[in-house]
Amino acid sequence: MPANVWILNPSYRDGPHQLLRMGWIAYIEQDTDGQVVLHDSRGDKFYPVRMSEKAEVPTDFGVQLLQALDRARQAAAELDSDRVVAARRGEDGWSWQVYAPDEVPPAQNEPPAPPAKSTVLPPPPIFPRTVIPDPAEMPLWAPQEQPKPDAVTE
Repeated sequence: MPANVWILNPSYRDGPHQLLRMGWIAYIEQDTDGQVVLHDSRGDKFYPVRMSEKAEVPTDFGVQLLQALDRARQAAAELDSDRVVAARRGEDGWSWQVYAPDEVPPAQNEPPAPPAKSTVLPPPPIFPRTVIPDPAEMPLWAPQEQPKPDAVTE
């Protein structure tokens, strides 16, 4: 059986983890927030790294993942053993590293907080007001319309 290449998800914290098989990844993108997004063949999305203010993800981090996957594929073929690609945060920022499955070191830091969503709330819906008349201003009786007979009788 040929060796596989796996992507550690998430890479920023210690367990529980998923190992995503490289062959199942349909495409990789880096969204406008700088996060690398993995799309699998079923349409699911995975975020192996989150940005943080201290060490932001590089602008070409998605391309760097592709390069690391290529290095891991070559190493897996040469050594005939699986390889794991994991993102690690160092002094210079984030980088992708290739490891044997039993040599993946623990994550260095706690995950950063997820990006804040907009806290602007939409205004509450406007309901039409119901005016209740003042009983003192209402007449004691109101003329009612008499029903018209259907047929004339004598």
